[in-house]
Amino acid sequence: MARTIEPPGKINRTVNRRVAYVLGLAILMTTAAEIIYLVVWGMWLFPMGSWLGKTVWTLTCGLAMGAVMGAFTLMVAEPRRGTATAFWVAALTVALVGAYCAWLCSRVDARFEYFGGAENSLLFVASGVVPAIFGGLLYGWLIYGRPTRAAF
Repeated sequence: MARTIEPPGKINRTVNRRVAYVLGLAILMTTAAEIIYLVVWGMWLFPMGSWLGKTVWTLTCGLAMGAVMGAFTLMVAEPRRGTATAFWVAALTVALVGAYCAWLCSRVDARFEYFGGAENSLLFVASGVVPAIFGGLLYGWLIYGRPTRAAF
C-alpha cells in the first residue's frame, strides 16, 4: 500500500484553518453572549452609567473569554479529537470559564455598578452560568460533534 505524504504547505493551511475555526468560534460565541448581556442588563434593565464603558467592558470580556476558551480547547481537547473526551473537555471548558467569568464580573460590577451585579448578584451570576453550560454543550458539539464513545 502506497502512502502519500502531504506537502508541508497543505498541512500548515489545514492546521491554520482548524486553529482559526476553534478560536474564532469561541470568540464569536462569547462576544455574541456578551452583546446580549449588554443589551439586556446594561441598556434595558440598568440603563444608567456610561454606555461607552459598558460597551468596552462587554467587547473586552467577549474577546478575552473566547480566547481563553479557544486556546484551552486547542491545547487540551484537540489532541483528543475524534473521541468523546474532546467533546466533554471543550464543553466543560466553556462551562467553567463562563461560570468563573460570571462570578468575577458580578464582583467587578459591584464596584462600577454598570449591570446591576451588586443588587441582583444571584440572578446576575445565574444568567451567566446557565448559558455557559448550554453554550459549552453547543460549542463541544460544533467543534467535535456529538459524543458517541465513552468519555473515560
